[in-house]
Amino acid sequence: MDILWKRKPPVTPPDDDDNPEEDALPFRAVHSLSVGDDFTLSGCEEYSVLDNIVECEITGDDIDTDIPGTYFVEYKAKDANGNEDHFFVIVMVLSEYYDEAAGLSGNDLLQRLRLIINRGVNRLSYDDAKTILAESDRDPNNENNVIQVYTGNSVPGSWDYGNWNREHVWPQSRMEGISYATSDIHNLKPADKSENSRRGNKYFSNITDADAYAPRDEVKGDIARILFYMTVMYDELELANNVTSGHYMGYLDILVEWHREDAVDEFERNRNEVLYSYQNNRNPFIDYPLFYDLIQYPELLKPITN
Repeated sequence: MDILWKRKPPVTPPDDDDNPEEDALPFRAVHSLSVGDDFTLSGCEEYSVLDNIVECEITGDDIDTDIPGTYFVEYKAKDANGNEDHFFVIVMVLSEYYDEAAGLSGNDLLQRLRLIINRGVNRLSYDDAKTILAESDRDPNNENNVIQVYTGNSVPGSWDYGNWNREHVWPQSRMEGISYATSDIHNLKPADKSENSRRGNKYFSNITDADAYAPRDEVKGDIARILFYMTVMYDELELANNVTSGHYMGYLDILVEWHREDAVDEFERNRNEVLYSYQNNRNPFIDYPLFYDLIQYPELLKPITN
């Protein structure tokens, strides 16, 4: 699935106080549409907080609605009094897999994504992960090796060598009876055995202590997006702050920060493709990271006007 991803997004949703110093280049609006939809980008007057605009500069990506992807358009507006407004508008052209999610936000989007990624899933066994992870997490610089998630070490990928084990990013002990979730391949990563034990079933955080575990910076966003996927795939699971029991994982605020700061990379995209070929479902937050923001901030979604 060829999904265009132009650049790291300026994913800073507007704060409650809309502080322009904190949100230097906030995105003002998001349009969500299906491949092939008619779409005409509006001018500054449609999105700007200014009145009586006398200058409007629009730059950024050329939007091709025949190509799935996330497009960024930068606006600079100025009114007659010299006040300036600088912001982004984002256009998401959804691939056929996500076609039903076009134009949705908030809980409607969450529920539709849950339907999409649960439909037609091929339930794999935990044993299947031994060979699938050797392919999905293959070292791009050494096809015989895999990358261990927490250490970043490249080790022989064949399970027979015993150099890695199958880490549950969302721990089995926090799934509490959702048996089929324990072998969900999107939630499994190759890991160093001792580092896997060190993590245990701790929450993820920016420090490692008795209750929390801090992964390396290069995979923080990957981990956040896996956990987001799990809460959409399985409605029994939830992310929250400072929750220590049940189907919960904690430190949601930190995970959101990781999702925004550690953008999706080619390794993560390739892994999503490989897992899709086996389990027949995708991680939507890898394909379209802004799905998270549209769920949490439904007011960002703007209807298409032609």
